[in-house]
Amino acid sequence: MNILFPKVFCLMLFTAQLFDSSAQKQEQCNILPTPVVYKRVKGNLYLREKIHLNKENWPKNTLNQLDSMLQKFHKITIQDTTGKPFIRLRKLTNVPKDFYSISISSFIFISYSNERALYYAMQSLVQLIKTENKIKYIPKAFVQDYPKFDWRGLHLDVSRHFFSVEEIKRYLDLMAMYKLNTFHWHLTDDQGWRIEINAYPKLTTVGAFRDSTLIGHYTANPRKYDSQRHGGFYRQQEIKEIVSYAAERYIDVVPEIEMPGHSRAALAAYPRFSCTGKQQKVPGLWGVFEDIYCTKEESFQFLSNILNEVVSLFPGKYIHIGGDEAPKSRWKSCAKCQNVMQKNRLKDAHELQSYFISRIEQFLNKKGKNLIGWDEILEGGLSPNATVMSWRGFKGGIAAAKNGHYVVMTPGTHCYFDHYQGKSNEEPLAIGGYTPLEKVYQFNPIPDELDAAQASYILGGQANLWTEYITSYDQLEYMAYPRAIALSQALWCQNKPNYEKFCQVLYDVHYEKLDSLKVNYSKSSQRASITSKVNEKGISLILGSPDTSDVFCTSLRTKLSGEEIKLNLKAGEELMITRPKKHVTEQEIEFISKNSALGSTIHLTRHHALGAKVNYITKPNPQYHYAPSLLIDGQKGVRPWRGHEWIGFDTCKIIIEIKLPEKKKIKEIVFSFLESNGSWIYLPKQIQVSNQMKRRKKIRSTTNINSELVRLKIKKRLKTINIEINTFSSIPQGLPGAGRVPWTFLDEIVFH
Repeated sequence: MNILFPKVFCLMLFTAQLFDSSAQKQEQCNILPTPVVYKRVKGNLYLREKIHLNKENWPKNTLNQLDSMLQKFHKITIQDTTGKPFIRLRKLTNVPKDFYSISISSFIFISYSNERALYYAMQSLVQLIKTENKIKYIPKAFVQDYPKFDWRGLHLDVSRHFFSVEEIKRYLDLMAMYKLNTFHWHLTDDQGWRIEINAYPKLTTVGAFRDSTLIGHYTANPRKYDSQRHGGFYRQQEIKEIVSYAAERYIDVVPEIEMPGHSRAALAAYPRFSCTGKQQKVPGLWGVFEDIYCTKEESFQFLSNILNEVVSLFPGKYIHIGGDEAPKSRWKSCAKCQNVMQKNRLKDAHELQSYFISRIEQFLNKKGKNLIGWDEILEGGLSPNATVMSWRGFKGGIAAAKNGHYVVMTPGTHCYFDHYQGKSNEEPLAIGGYTPLEKVYQFNPIPDELDAAQASYILGGQANLWTEYITSYDQLEYMAYPRAIALSQALWCQNKPNYEKFCQVLYDVHYEKLDSLKVNYSKSSQRASITSKVNEKGISLILGSPDTSDVFCTSLRTKLSGEEIKLNLKAGEELMITRPKKHVTEQEIEFISKNSALGSTIHLTRHHALGAKVNYITKPNPQYHYAPSLLIDGQKGVRPWRGHEWIGFDTCKIIIEIKLPEKKKIKEIVFSFLESNGSWIYLPKQIQVSNQMKRRKKIRSTTNINSELVRLKIKKRLKTINIEINTFSSIPQGLPGAGRVPWTFLDEIVFH
């Protein structure tokens, strides 16, 4: 494409080529997300306490925020002038969408394509200002920038735990700093209805409050509940206030009204729109519930009336209708739903869900809105104009894009910020999984399977913050940041720098900015990373650190004897853990950084297969396929589960071969499984252990499996062991994930 640039712009671009290459090497670009071009030139532009500009040339909201941020970060004020302003503006045409450039010489010159681009330039300019010994300056440079993706989103679930208007505004402020432009507001779910609907007042008088909430994790047995009333909702005037506040920051708000599933709060208020009509309370338990909206005509009228009010409050293009995790058991036994299927010649419940979504889409299209939903809306056939939000990996998004539907990628592997972000025991309770900062940074919304034409249907991506285990705004910030900054890099940058360079800018510059705003961000990525490596005597623990000069005060404590060994380990050094000569021993190892004072602790079981050779005859699912040594590295997976500690299989038969370093008499093998039925993770039905010779001979097997720890008595001398694990061919009806192949999660296999 040939683009004609205005003369002034061409001159700036030419001038920017004359940069000082030595300065470029020495000085990093402090802007995040990283711009397309940053070229350093000699010298600095020093700033006074007052900056003059022509206020009438600026959009009011951008000017007000520039004034506020300059005062907050640098104690600089703005003054109006009719003369030559210190910051000069020029609007451009024939440039990429949301394009801007900043030229810093003896004054500041901003070129921009539209008001949104000028706002982004303002955010970048504020990030460039430095203060040292009360002297304020900007390194002279040329910046050129525009985003890679149109949809750069951050989601927030306010149903499981409610957040105030002021907290939502603070959330939006941080999004705006890092050029995230879509706020996905999850307003309704089983545990609470959060938006005022005038036509149905019980949605908020009844549906917005629950009488108790689960204490601890969903997988705890027995479960415990508090007795505190929890809830709240946003009045329509407050909704308008937040939408306006977001618009001033060039953030689009996408409301989510869940249907047909995740609707228990609404059905607690109006049970007649369920299949059974049974009166139930708003639940304080997480998970998926069988009761969903009935597909009778009255339900569609109810939802249309709700959406009619929702549409009037949100001027954006999209309305999110959920569509995920909708069990079909009630529909299958409901005479009215069966009549709908017969009348519309629908062959199964999946097609009935497709019919449901299509009806809602038709209503929204008539109102000038587009429907967007989670990737389950693909099941049974996708509505003609629907946009898909792909959360169960990339697969749903790939299928939708290949069929000409727009897609927002938000895979759980990279974009679920309710997952753990660190391996330390100091991390707050989370739903499970493991999504560290580096994993988010690796996110690319466009899979390799798509060609250029298909890739054009990928609008971008977003991260999701589900709040079952996020009970306060402080914890919300901890889970969101700095991962949201890594997300902004993944979605904005045309060619993002490597992870190490990103971390350098993040730690050196942006943590200070977050500190000044009193953001409760996580420092998990700065903790020592502990990796295991197999050696001939057992395993070695290797400490990694963003600071390669770091030294760690290390303590090894043996639990039974109380013996303690202390030593210093440098980053990159190995700590060898050998197999025991006789009995299995339990050790606690603590590493504390001398530079950051951040600590990490691991609990280690020294057993006789430590560092043994593991061969997966059955390959794990790629999402949970870590090094084979994970099964014999001495570190047991904890509960609630974290993805990095478990090997995950989604097959009904699993075969693993373990070869010990030498033939040994094995008294007992202890298997550690994970049970989390709400996540479709089930205990196996059978375990069989055989020796591996020319003719395999079964040694022991068990079908009596009712706990996560399974012990098999062996009492034989063995070197090579074949382990076969069998589970359901499909999850039985009535259980979470019914009809699907269950997951089996396995961790440490301890040999006594």
